[in-house]
Amino acid sequence: MKKLFIVTNSHIDPVWLWDKYEGIDEVLNTFRSVCHRLEEFPEIKFSGSSVSFYQWVKEFDIELFEKIKKYVKEGRWEVVGNWLVENDCNLPLSASFYNSARLSSEWTKKEFNYVSQVGYSPDTFGHPASLPSILSETGFKYYIFCRPGEHEKRDLPSNLFYWEHKGNKVLAYRLKYHYTTGKECSLELLKQHFTDESMYIKDCACYFVGLGDHGGGPTIEELKWIYELKDELKEKIEISFVTCEEFFHIAEKLPNIPTYSGDLHFHAIGCYSVNRNIKEGIRNSERALDYVQRIYDNENKEIDLSEEWAKVTFNEFHDIMPGSCSVDAAKMAVNELGGVQDRAGMLAYKALKPISAKLPLKCKQGEFRIYNSLPFDVTGPFSVESAMYYVAGAPFVRADGKEMKVQEVQASTDCNRKLMFFDTIPAKSMATYYFDNENAKPAIGNWWDRPYIWFNGNKIQINDITVKDNLNIKGVFASPIRLAVLRDTSDTWSHGIAGFNEGIEGFFRLTASSVSQGDLFDAIFTKWEYKQSKAEIEIRVYKETSYIDMDVKVSFLEDFKVLKLIFEDTKEIKEHIAQGPGAAIVKTTNFCEEPLHTWLKFNDKTIIQKGAFAYSRENNNICITLVRSNIFAWHEPIKYNANAPHSHTDREEHRFKFRVFYKNISIEETEKQSQIFVEPFSVMRENK
Repeated sequence: MKKLFIVTNSHIDPVWLWDKYEGIDEVLNTFRSVCHRLEEFPEIKFSGSSVSFYQWVKEFDIELFEKIKKYVKEGRWEVVGNWLVENDCNLPLSASFYNSARLSSEWTKKEFNYVSQVGYSPDTFGHPASLPSILSETGFKYYIFCRPGEHEKRDLPSNLFYWEHKGNKVLAYRLKYHYTTGKECSLELLKQHFTDESMYIKDCACYFVGLGDHGGGPTIEELKWIYELKDELKEKIEISFVTCEEFFHIAEKLPNIPTYSGDLHFHAIGCYSVNRNIKEGIRNSERALDYVQRIYDNENKEIDLSEEWAKVTFNEFHDIMPGSCSVDAAKMAVNELGGVQDRAGMLAYKALKPISAKLPLKCKQGEFRIYNSLPFDVTGPFSVESAMYYVAGAPFVRADGKEMKVQEVQASTDCNRKLMFFDTIPAKSMATYYFDNENAKPAIGNWWDRPYIWFNGNKIQINDITVKDNLNIKGVFASPIRLAVLRDTSDTWSHGIAGFNEGIEGFFRLTASSVSQGDLFDAIFTKWEYKQSKAEIEIRVYKETSYIDMDVKVSFLEDFKVLKLIFEDTKEIKEHIAQGPGAAIVKTTNFCEEPLHTWLKFNDKTIIQKGAFAYSRENNNICITLVRSNIFAWHEPIKYNANAPHSHTDREEHRFKFRVFYKNISIEETEKQSQIFVEPFSVMRENK
């Protein structure tokens, strides 16, 4: 006899087409409704995710919270998932997953004396290959999901399988039918699903029931239909109500469960890039908190960043970080994340200022102190920016008196000077630099005169690399770096596609270029246009490194388009390696959009970057997705009306940074270099 296990639930989006405050209301209303159903139907059980929901209930309705605690103790209410929200799983850094699990475990252990072992992501838009390790290391044994569906990923050996990554594994279950029955539910639909032979794995299946998205939970009508079918089908199917964890305890005893390793993609690939400012806000917040924690650890000081991590992980909810929420919800997220970064910046300053103040002061006019929080020495280009400290012709020296070679780079404002120099700063320490004004020499020229030489059609020779004004870096890439504009007629999520393959509509056109040559690097600066959009690219080729730095600024004003930065390799790319949450992931996909973290490796090259969140490998091209313009939360099958007013995403200036290694480096060295690339190297200024 077949066994069908019913899980009553309510998918609740705390933010989607509404903001967080409406989300709190829907949680309270849904949980009240669920309590009524549990009273009326003594046999049923309920599974509800997202620890932040229960925190809201405790804050705003303590009587309801006590009822839930009673049902949890009785085993009829499962606090499932053990994350603060149902996260996006593709884009967050691993630190976010660990902190969400930590905060959730501490809270549920205290309030319910219970910690869920079931990872719960039925509505999340994909799952990286490294996730089983993160789940396993944070106490999860099981994982339930819905997307990608069977039509989007057909190579799973079964809908019940062990999902494995580097020796860590969880028992995963893909729901064949959706995570919510919805308004279209009927007795006939339930019977059709319950008797679907393909849903059963060795005569065992799990089925979710309950209204969702804006909450709701199991309805009286649905439950009555289930009881009716339970009686009608009793000779063929044994139907019972369970929690998710109870289902997995039964499922793990089934024989010959297969094992699978790899990504669970591709669903909603547009969510890797749309609404970039939310993604950048989250990434900047993650890195800022990681930086602050490292500073305090280095100084053996206690710091509690739980409140800040809670804000970050909440905004990694799978309709916020993917950019599929409303305009108001997006603004709320960006503002909240800005507060996290502001708080982190002040905490870092408070920790670093006393360290800087203890160092001896040699130059009364003012000194720069640069802090390296990393656990290893860093040699690289560092920079200082100032409007006041510089005197023309004054040597720039280290604390021990050694003069540094310097070269000017673009400052944040034309009123400032920004100087770059190379040095080695020891691990977990602060280095001092200053302008030796007392030994200033007659200046040759003026630093206010820009070093760029405008030209057209010329080239500069840099060691064994030739850089032309079309950005063809000979010996590194096979063709010029290009800014390509692709057509995109998909909705905000990009439902139904695995990549942006409609074709290239055009390329940005070079309009001006200039070169700068100096002791440390030679650079080329270029301006580009495409219809109403503009871009600027600067490439710096250093004299004594095996990497090139590239800064990109884009104002993209095209609707329903994708902007990609294309690197064509000189060799065939058969596979590449991408950084995922907590691990390097080998990829063989072609023409499929992939989520992007900090680095990519292909053949003998490595790209480390800040600011982009998606890419594709298209034959021998690595195509970094910079911007994707769409409409806020436009969901097919709703038809787009070109004559109606719309709110378009990503209509602002976007900035990106790239470091391209053109000599092979190991994955371990890549991880180290990526940490260096995103390290802020905070500058303290001291004077008398």
